[in-house]
Amino acid sequence: MKRPETTNELNRARAQKVQEYIRRHYGQDLTLSLLAEQVNLVPTSLCHVFKQVTGQRVSDYIIQVRIIQATRLLRETDQEVQLIAYECGFNTQTNFNRYFKRLMGCTPTEYRSQK
Repeated sequence: MKRPETTNELNRARAQKVQEYIRRHYGQDLTLSLLAEQVNLVPTSLCHVFKQVTGQRVSDYIIQVRIIQATRLLRETDQEVQLIAYECGFNTQTNFNRYFKRLMGCTPTEYRSQK
């Protein structure tokens, strides 16, 4: 792989690496410290770089990835909503329901009934 030559290229590569890590490990506890370690940055620098490159906060991207995975599980499985919430990295079903409704415009149960 070619070594990034500019700061912008390096930051883009860092953001992409973090995005890939999140997509692979969305069900785990993802802290800023852990993600920053993946690209040899401190957490505040990661937040700045990620926002600059993607236009999103790291936490918003994590939630987005988790909700996308949850919609797939709601469509493709008969798992209980609570189990899906935990499998997708949410600590409580209440948080899962809140974020799901915010992003999808309906509750997980309503979403599943539309499939």
